[in-house]
Amino acid sequence: MSVIIEEAIRGWMAANRGLREQATTQGVERFFAALGDGDTLTPAQLERAVAAARDAVFAALTTDAVLDGLPTPPQGAGTREALRSRWFGLNPAWVLPGPPTAGRALSARHLAATAAVGSVLGMLVFGTLLNLSLDMRALGMLIGAPAGAAGALYAVGRLTESKALRTALKTLLGVAGALDVARVATLGLVGLWGRLAGMGLLRRILLYPGVVALLAFTRGSAHYDRNAYRDSIRDLIRQWVECSALLLCSLSSAPVAEPKAIVLDKNLARAIADLHRADLPDLPTAAEALLLEGRRLGLAGLTEPARFTAAERAGRSRLRWGPELAQRYRPFGLIEEGDTVIVEDEPVIQNDRVLEKGLVRKQRA
Repeated sequence: MSVIIEEAIRGWMAANRGLREQATTQGVERFFAALGDGDTLTPAQLERAVAAARDAVFAALTTDAVLDGLPTPPQGAGTREALRSRWFGLNPAWVLPGPPTAGRALSARHLAATAAVGSVLGMLVFGTLLNLSLDMRALGMLIGAPAGAAGALYAVGRLTESKALRTALKTLLGVAGALDVARVATLGLVGLWGRLAGMGLLRRILLYPGVVALLAFTRGSAHYDRNAYRDSIRDLIRQWVECSALLLCSLSSAPVAEPKAIVLDKNLARAIADLHRADLPDLPTAAEALLLEGRRLGLAGLTEPARFTAAERAGRSRLRWGPELAQRYRPFGLIEEGDTVIVEDEPVIQNDRVLEKGLVRKQRA
């Protein structure tokens, strides 16, 4: 029997290779659409992008048409939803890396301007030197153009990459500027006019904006190779898709019990339905109505204002672990009596009866 199931799963995987590739493409597109075009990313942006990619893949793999085409398709809407829920719960967590550490580089416009200026300076310098020494201006300009462009690109590239070089240049600029300011202060107006007439001080003063402009020009901007990053994300999402598709086939081969019907309190059911149909401006009112029904049914912890109504985000509670907490919380990891713990999830309590324990973890020093 297991051999038959294995062959059926292998056949379904081979027949639906295009579906998995399509799901991978949708996940990649949703990931980068949520990521945006910026070169710097925050953890929140990355988390939203991962969630968007995961939702796109899960939606593509669990459509009714896909589930009905499984080796052992679920029978009925309830069984189909149970299979989706079980598959979603068993899927491993999605963890996609952020882009590699961004380096600093010049834009294409800056590189083009650097090469143009370098070639002009190279032609002037080499053309003048060879004209004076060998009377061969044309050859000097021919050699000077590529040599000047290469030298300018190398110098600007080094200045962009080297933090020490930029710091040294800024330090020299600051020291020289301070000395000239001190000299100007001691010269007086008449002496300053005489020094400016000699052009020595004036040349240095005009040099400072040039150095500042050079530092600003070579500042560069953080960037990373988006194509390489896209390829790595595609490979990772493809692995998740393959794993998820195989898990879906395996779960469909095992019998999935249709969930038993549970009759909710009619007022609670109405509040849930109203919350689902509420527009964005009406969400706080609908949520408050649902919380009111929860308080009516005796759920503990609902008397305080909801967190979404608070202006500031509330911090997590910290408690001292002991036997009394073990009745309401389950520990994550090894926790000894007297340890300070952080509440990750609050317990669900109805009329002093614990329906589900909360979760705490040990506070690390």
